[in-house]
Amino acid sequence: MSSLFDSAKDFAKGVRLAADTAVWAGNTVSRHIKGGRNGICLVCNNLQPYDHEETFGRPGAAWKQMRDPQQAARRKELSSVPTLELKEISTKKILESREIDPKTGRPKNDCKYCRLLCEIFDAFFIDEWMSWITETKNAMPIKVGLMIREGAPLIVNCWNFTYDKWFQNARVDLELYMDPMPPTPIPGAPTMGPTGIRATDVRSPECIRFMKESIGECCREHPRCAVQLVGFTPTRLIYVGGGKDVLKLCDDLPSGESIPYSALSHCWGGGKPLSLTKSTLGSLKEHINFAELPATFQDAVTVTQELGLEYVWIDSLCIVQDDKTDWEKEAARMGSVYSRAFIVISGASSPNPSTPYLRPREEEWLPKRFNFPVSPGISIPITVRQRHLLAAPLDQGLLEPPFTSSWATLKKVGPLYARGWCFQESFLASRILNFAPGAIIFECKTHRKSEDQLPPYPSTIPGTLGEVTPMKQWHMIVKSYTSRQLTFTSDKLPAIAGAATIMPQIWTSRYLAGLWSETLLLDLLWQVMPGRAHLPLMTKEHEENSPTWSWASMNWGVVWSPLSSPELLASVVDAQTTVVGVNPYGQVSGGTVTLRGRIKYCQLSAEYHKNEHWVYYKKSDGSYSKKQHFRTDGALVAGTIPGQAGTFACRSRLTTSGNAMETQAIFLCIARCHWLRSDHVGLILGMSPKFPGRMERVGAISNVPRDWYDTGEETTVTIV
Repeated sequence: MSSLFDSAKDFAKGVRLAADTAVWAGNTVSRHIKGGRNGICLVCNNLQPYDHEETFGRPGAAWKQMRDPQQAARRKELSSVPTLELKEISTKKILESREIDPKTGRPKNDCKYCRLLCEIFDAFFIDEWMSWITETKNAMPIKVGLMIREGAPLIVNCWNFTYDKWFQNARVDLELYMDPMPPTPIPGAPTMGPTGIRATDVRSPECIRFMKESIGECCREHPRCAVQLVGFTPTRLIYVGGGKDVLKLCDDLPSGESIPYSALSHCWGGGKPLSLTKSTLGSLKEHINFAELPATFQDAVTVTQELGLEYVWIDSLCIVQDDKTDWEKEAARMGSVYSRAFIVISGASSPNPSTPYLRPREEEWLPKRFNFPVSPGISIPITVRQRHLLAAPLDQGLLEPPFTSSWATLKKVGPLYARGWCFQESFLASRILNFAPGAIIFECKTHRKSEDQLPPYPSTIPGTLGEVTPMKQWHMIVKSYTSRQLTFTSDKLPAIAGAATIMPQIWTSRYLAGLWSETLLLDLLWQVMPGRAHLPLMTKEHEENSPTWSWASMNWGVVWSPLSSPELLASVVDAQTTVVGVNPYGQVSGGTVTLRGRIKYCQLSAEYHKNEHWVYYKKSDGSYSKKQHFRTDGALVAGTIPGQAGTFACRSRLTTSGNAMETQAIFLCIARCHWLRSDHVGLILGMSPKFPGRMERVGAISNVPRDWYDTGEETTVTIV
């Protein structure tokens, strides 16, 4: 009876999805037919959220509802306020609003709203290095997104308008508003809401007041943000309670007492700021000359004193820089240093210690004004400024918890956010003041607010968009962390060790060079982010600090593809790492993973000028299987095996791009996901040139047909 009832429900659901799809398709056709007649632009929808097939609350296509039913449900819940999010708008179509059609003598796309976007892009994205117009005409992959919601600033997502060597799709967000906002909407104007005032100088009384009020509100009203001070005291702190003339280093702090302190997160930027060494320990305990401190340290002292705190922790002054043992010991405690700080001060706008973050704002962060004709002879002023934080999808509403795709992907804007060490310093903080280039941003475990933002503020409480398993939490952490840069390769694991120490896995699992023993098989399925498959991503230094099966062996970002109910087809026989130093979550010098499962010997084909990498095998009848694309771990080479004919794939240790090649490799099946017949996932392995008889990882692969597994052979392999 229950199965019959379930079948009836599935049938009803299918009928509803079909009906919704029909309505969605009808709305799409209707908009295209009526749009030109009614003066509604088919490209930008007149920068308004109304009467579009993607407007929140309108019936959506079945494939969109099935792909993410939670997103579809949230869109329906948020539809009480007219909302529209448009993605991947062609800049070519926007630019046509300026281009004259020789046949008609009028613009190809006669839309004043698109022309407004053109004017805005001219002001923000044309300089001596790059022009959005040139990029568009050269068919470069730049695109636009629109986030339009009544009562909120209109947000324009600008993809690839700027260059970032660390991100394949660099993004800048702009927001449009009126200052002052009219009491009622102006007919013909883009849909825009009010926003707050952005100070022109971070040292202004308004900014100081924002800092104090934000922290005071958090202390009074946010119980989840309370810092647990009892039981932990940093080894050293800098005393600032007596004024700028009596600063000193303290290392005789009573353990177990509650000492509120701030902790600085900053960019070293290749410089060598005033530091604690064996030779300077004595003098710094006597006195620290404020004038000798670099600008970022001086600003940290100033902010700490403004907040009424007596102590500040700064890494270069609280860790003995020429004592490896002290550095390892303090690096292992860094997770506690930042998580137990009363407030973390993030000097996000400073690229190096000599650049202050308490300073006037740079011109690029100040608003620009544009005149927009709402009707013949009548124009209104529209203000546009760059956002200091990339906007989360509108279907999240005011929910921006950690461990979501947007949390792991969307960067705050500023030099500090590109640095690897600073990820965990921000992630671990109970409260943090981000001195970003565009605004001061206060973030705690309850909400996030900025000086130029109006309430209500987005919630940062974990789990508000659904529970996330510890494994997926870790994958999101690694995804966000590995998109940043490190000066020293040996810091790859130490710089995320603090985050590892607070994960739930520490009670049930062993930590293995950035992976966890209880989820090791799925953790092994990391993939390199696109963009540098033609370049060597494992240098000699990486090889000395991580095994190839660890993501830490890559000098590039990594991700995990979502797997639907994976069934494991391999087993772990043994897994070991060799830890360097005293921190079990820190640097390693190598490691092995021994797995039992089915392998398939195959041919590996690489064409780097096309950025293509394939594997295939020879069938028993002499024919070849269909080629399967895989994600390579950077440039590969064909290595020789002593005593054997032919070559085998291995990672390139060189500094040049890869070359086209054909060689041998092995597919090791890890799991299957029950998706039609191409449902197997696993690793592509080559032979280790350093350890004869052992394998090294050269890539990861998904959507592998079942015959690869069925015709494979059961064996045990050791990966180094």
